[in-house]
Amino acid sequence: MIHGNTDGIKRALLWRLEKHLGFTDKSSFVSEETLAVITEFTQATGREVSVYLSRTGRVEAISVGDAVKVDALALGKRRGENSKSKIRVIHTHPKGSARLSAADLSALKEMRYDCLAAVGVSAQGANKMEIGYLAPTGVKIIDVSLDGMDHAALLDMIVECDTVGKARGAVKEEINSRCITVGVGDEESLYELKRLAETANYEPVGRIMQKRTTVDSTYYVGSGKIDEIAMEAQIKDAAIVIFDVPLSAVQHAAISERLGRRVIDRGTLILEIFEKHATTAEGRLQVELARLKYTLPLLVGQGESMSRQRGGLYAMGGAGETKLETDRRHIRRRISELTEKLKALEEGRDLRRRKRKQSGIKSVTLLGYTNAGKSTLINAISRSDLYAENKLFATLDSVSRSVWTEEGNYVMTDTVGFIRNLPHTFVEAFKSTLDEVRYADLLIHVVDASSPEMAAQIATVEEVIREIGAEKVPLITVYNKADKAEREEGKLYISAKFGENLEVLKQRIKLALFGEKE
Repeated sequence: MIHGNTDGIKRALLWRLEKHLGFTDKSSFVSEETLAVITEFTQATGREVSVYLSRTGRVEAISVGDAVKVDALALGKRRGENSKSKIRVIHTHPKGSARLSAADLSALKEMRYDCLAAVGVSAQGANKMEIGYLAPTGVKIIDVSLDGMDHAALLDMIVECDTVGKARGAVKEEINSRCITVGVGDEESLYELKRLAETANYEPVGRIMQKRTTVDSTYYVGSGKIDEIAMEAQIKDAAIVIFDVPLSAVQHAAISERLGRRVIDRGTLILEIFEKHATTAEGRLQVELARLKYTLPLLVGQGESMSRQRGGLYAMGGAGETKLETDRRHIRRRISELTEKLKALEEGRDLRRRKRKQSGIKSVTLLGYTNAGKSTLINAISRSDLYAENKLFATLDSVSRSVWTEEGNYVMTDTVGFIRNLPHTFVEAFKSTLDEVRYADLLIHVVDASSPEMAAQIATVEEVIREIGAEKVPLITVYNKADKAEREEGKLYISAKFGENLEVLKQRIKLALFGEKE
């Protein structure tokens, strides 16, 4: 019996397919006879056709589709949800393209086939084949020439994927943290997004870049590019897609539905990192405030299922309150509560700041792009042990350390690192912490001199300094990670890690705070 849509097909063509059922060739990935049968059928009908082969090389089933698709059959015996069907599928593409489609890859994963191959068929015959193997790390795709096919190697690949799968089988549950990063026109920003993803404990396995001058209102990158993203996510078995741009509520919902995966944007990713690294009560309050301010404009209803009435049949007040309106009201109320709590903490900080001023203790605030080495520098100068790691936003909470010198004492404060395209609501949420910058006696701008994006990072920091109104505070710029940098004349290069030029920096700090020694 031939499965699928056989309406309108000549009996002679169907008879040839039926005759091929049960054909066996143990030594071939796909036999010449099978290729000939499905190629001639597709040439004659313009339809896709699938042949299902067991691991013994026997043709177990044949299914006919239309010009663009053929339904997948659930064949083979599986011992568990993650076990394979031990069936490989060879199917045709009538328009000559052998590229596996997103639907092909979906069928491969859903039906748990050993592999699925697409054969491009044109008027001249079958030209090439693309095979997707189901592996524990995703889908492994290879291109194959039909001339001189290495059947043994193609069959061995099935066993190889099985072996890897058994080795991973010892792990009961593996959370899929693989992600695809998507950028629009800015290669450096996309690289930074990859580092942000790694800091958030995601595993970037693919990247897609698009250059466009207009924004698609539904998918941001356009429908065609979304299909490309879907294909890449299928191939790499990525459960998350991260966009390097802010997405509207409509775009987020449309992209999530189209991809069938978790979708987050740059702002949401930064918030996740903030939440992981906030250790103080104030830090956690600031992160929650930032998230709520970022989420509120994105809150959209989900149709009538989101609605509920607050009254009965004779209740007054019109149509009642929707769940969307209730959620917004709760969020606004929580934003007000958090703002009041942070204001109280800010008043406490102001009081401590005034007492320091009255006692003559100066304040020095470190600021700079994230991962520039601020925490390492404050550790070196104050001989403390703040947490420092080669990751973005390793420090989130504002921390101060005292430094004693013969000329006088000062407090050195480490602040959250800056980053490009930081949503304005985040700066607002961290206002109380960033006040340390505005009210400091001296700022130390720590620059990562080893970064190829040094100039852009300096510009980002200077923009935030202006935004918070600290441009008139005296400032010393130091170029950290000197051991990895190409040096220029007239700049102060240091290595916080290895101690180079730290004494020079200390002297400049004392001179700026206390003046020349008499």
